[in-house]
Amino acid sequence: MRIAILGAARIAARALIEPARAYAGPHARPQVRAIGASSPARARAFAAEHGIPVAGSYADVIARDDVDLVYIALPPSAHAHWTVEALK
Repeated sequence: MRIAILGAARIAARALIEPARAYAGPHARPQVRAIGASSPARARAFAAEHGIPVAGSYADVIARDDVDLVYIALPPSAHAHWTVEALK
């Protein structure tokens, strides 16, 4: 599974990145492929800190064709909008 994250929040590391890297189950290990943040600098910093290969805006990340799942680590008020955008 290829995962992208919307939002460079601390919860993303604890809730998704660390468990994905620790996964040792019978299926292929999940890969965190991209991070989208509110600013390019924030996305790049988070990507560098966590070894994520692609950083960009929220729109850049959900437009990728190499992502199967989007984890939304944004404030609750942004969840509905970005969930709908990711589903498109």
